[in-house]
Amino acid sequence: MVSRPLAETVTTEHGAASSSSDEASAEVEIKRLQDKFAVYRHLVPLVSQVGALFLNAASAPPSNLIVHEAITRYSSQALYEPHAYQVWQQARESARQLLARCINAEGPSSIAFTRDTTEGLGSFIRSVPFAPGDNVVIVDAEHPNLAYGWLALRPAGLEVRQVPTIAQGVIAVDAQTLEPYVDARTRAIGISSMAFDGGQRHDVAGICAAFRPRGIHVLADVTQHVGFAAIDVRALGVSAAAFSLHKGLNCPTGIGALYVSPSALAEIDSDGAPPPPPPIVNMAAVRNLRPDLLVKADEPLLWHEGARRFEHANMSLIGVVAAEAFLRFYLDDLGPADVEAHLYRLTDVLIAESGRLGVRVVSPCERRSRAPHICILDLDPEQWDAVLKDQGVHVTLNRLGVRISFGFYNAIDDVRRFVEILEMGITRGLLLKR
Repeated sequence: MVSRPLAETVTTEHGAASSSSDEASAEVEIKRLQDKFAVYRHLVPLVSQVGALFLNAASAPPSNLIVHEAITRYSSQALYEPHAYQVWQQARESARQLLARCINAEGPSSIAFTRDTTEGLGSFIRSVPFAPGDNVVIVDAEHPNLAYGWLALRPAGLEVRQVPTIAQGVIAVDAQTLEPYVDARTRAIGISSMAFDGGQRHDVAGICAAFRPRGIHVLADVTQHVGFAAIDVRALGVSAAAFSLHKGLNCPTGIGALYVSPSALAEIDSDGAPPPPPPIVNMAAVRNLRPDLLVKADEPLLWHEGARRFEHANMSLIGVVAAEAFLRFYLDDLGPADVEAHLYRLTDVLIAESGRLGVRVVSPCERRSRAPHICILDLDPEQWDAVLKDQGVHVTLNRLGVRISFGFYNAIDDVRRFVEILEMGITRGLLLKR
């Protein structure tokens, strides 16, 4: 068992060891973050449950009292508030403004609420104009929901080019990686900013800088980014970004968001043809919807100019109420930059301790190439599954090994306990490698 302090490696934002002159200030910062997030740990009651260790934030984080209070208030309003729907509509618009602030969108009109990431991705995918023989580029380890969205268009003549990366291990993709697969008929690139299975952080900004000036749209899945790290969609330069709110933003399932940059939407609308209709047309998408809700076939059909054209009138209002509450907490109390630094510290320590134990880290180790909250260990899932479950450890077993993912509520004590379980398993003779 661990009988000494865990490794407290001090690193720069690029992952290199710092000089001794930086160590004093770094230690002060570590202490500040530790104290700050210790205060908020009680907001997630399950993490204090004896016999349970929640290290699965990238998949299904435990809920928190901020969201619980918002849902309870929603239920109370449904019971006793005669004008509850108007209250929830106000909460929806407040949440939209907070989301725009969270990702630094141009404004709330650039945000549409969706059911989940898939709906957001599909809405943009189905809006990108293409002719038979045109192509899109994705990596071979991309999330299925992004890949399938493009692959479903192959019967219409779209070529989907998969960039081979799996044989090279877990690598962060940049513009140079994609360049050989991009040509004059490439219409879009689909990429996750942070990969769900390998935890690598792709160079989305570099990809956009290289290919957006050529008229190639870049659609990003940022589900493993929003809520886990600071994000600026304008600095990234993406055409569109889709994400669910139930992971990093800790909301109930059933609510997501789609960001579409005004410039990308203008390109689509000025492509020489009438603006394409949303994949699923809802009256909320129609700019000239009549107040009496009567539809006249001889009247023009005008879409909202922003992302709102992809939105449905009936959405998860309980989801947006929860989103409004948690976004305020995330932006004003936790702070995106502090969350990112806190999570990097946890994975830094886990990486160092894994190295001490001889456990290979499959995901990238340099900060600039990895998600702050994800660490993949090269452990045989079949060998370790029973031990981890017996110890109450909640992780994800995937094709690469064991994925550990931290949330704002995790602490160094969680890393310490997990390392103790690793040591116990190694003592029992469990395989370190598959």
